[in-house]
Amino acid sequence: MKKKILGLSFLTILCLNFSVSVLAEENKIESSTQATETVPVVDSSSENTQERDSASTDSTESSLEQDEATEQTEEETAAPERQIDTPEGTMNLPTGRSDLYPSIQLFASLPSVSATNTNTPSKSFVDISSHNGNISVANFQKMMSYGVTGVVVKLTEATSYTNPNAQSQINNAMAAGMKVSAYHYSWFTSDAQAVAEANYFAAAAKRFGLSGGTVMVNDIEEPKILGKGNHTNNSRAFENRLKSLGYGNVRHYVGLNWLNTGKINAGVIGNKNIWVAAYPYNLSTTNFYTQYGAWQWSSQLSFPGVNGNFDINADYTSTFSNPTPKPPANSIQMYRVYNPNSGEHFYTQNVAEKNNLVSKGWRYEGIGWNGPTSGNPVYRLYNPNAGDHHYTLHAYEKDNLIKKGWRYEGISWYSGGSNALHRLYNPNAKAGSHHYTLNTNEKNNLVKHGWRYEGLAWYAK
Repeated sequence: MKKKILGLSFLTILCLNFSVSVLAEENKIESSTQATETVPVVDSSSENTQERDSASTDSTESSLEQDEATEQTEEETAAPERQIDTPEGTMNLPTGRSDLYPSIQLFASLPSVSATNTNTPSKSFVDISSHNGNISVANFQKMMSYGVTGVVVKLTEATSYTNPNAQSQINNAMAAGMKVSAYHYSWFTSDAQAVAEANYFAAAAKRFGLSGGTVMVNDIEEPKILGKGNHTNNSRAFENRLKSLGYGNVRHYVGLNWLNTGKINAGVIGNKNIWVAAYPYNLSTTNFYTQYGAWQWSSQLSFPGVNGNFDINADYTSTFSNPTPKPPANSIQMYRVYNPNSGEHFYTQNVAEKNNLVSKGWRYEGIGWNGPTSGNPVYRLYNPNAGDHHYTLHAYEKDNLIKKGWRYEGISWYSGGSNALHRLYNPNAKAGSHHYTLNTNEKNNLVKHGWRYEGLAWYAK
């Protein structure tokens, strides 16, 4: 889970090879800047607290920190990122990413990962907060072009903070076709506090228009509450309260260290109800922690053309993401992309070609159809003057276009099956003059807008 970047915190010696003297000096700094232990629960009837002036906030927090610095334990002054060795390898464990008491999250030991990198675990969904700012529909569509089909949006924290960007993030993700879930950053250390925070979370979800079927997440990671309550029972109280308020699909985001030290009992919560966080040093295509419902494996994923880095997760139960539909037997998926500058729709079975176009600004529009792996060939041609592609089942049409200067680019796919694709022509377009679709409603809508229906293009499964 992300946070706003404010304040200072020291790095653990496991992440950087500092000398003893430097660590001692940073411990002095830490003791004067560490956030207060007090659980930040305030009057939930006033959400103006979330937008308070940053200068006054810093001043207030500074005085609280100085008063309570002497009471902090080693657990509370721990760095925001920890490293452990597991049977799966060395893992980093994110902790303490509050928006109310933020600290710098330094991931010096984590590699930056591009969405174009295929040597990674599954890229199923991202989670975002106000730290990520406003994300456009086009940017969410860019994420989807790399297989990311879900987003978990931070709504609330304690009973005093609401993400000011949540509504636009939710709306734009939904408009892009993503599955939207929500999370709450928890501070509760008792059942009563858990109920109060669940009330606050559910109220925000309703304001933002999230239905009762939305996946609602208890993000329990704050180090200042570690060991100060029965975290398993408190989390169950939070879950049960959400269910009583009409939100029955509840999950729990937990750092691996909370599970390994028994702070959260996976057997009671349910393994598949847990979304575990642990960051690998050496990337590979291996998906770890498959006994749980989901795994957050990095906070440093970047998408070409999209600002910032994102938390990225593998989804093992299709809880947080839209499952990729499997094509019928003996068929292959055909990708559909759109050029907003020229108006051309392009179709290809080559995922590398699709991804390359998306990286250059084309919009991925999903699977156009499923084509057979054999049958009658469909030819692909290119007009170098108009920058337009054309596809045809007819050899004589192909030959005629070649005579007029079109370039033949080979067989694109095959025709076969019982589903007919419609072919339409736009007499006013210079590029993208032909369009092909399985969707009869789309075909009829284009005809209403002046496109000419030219009959069946070919068949698909």
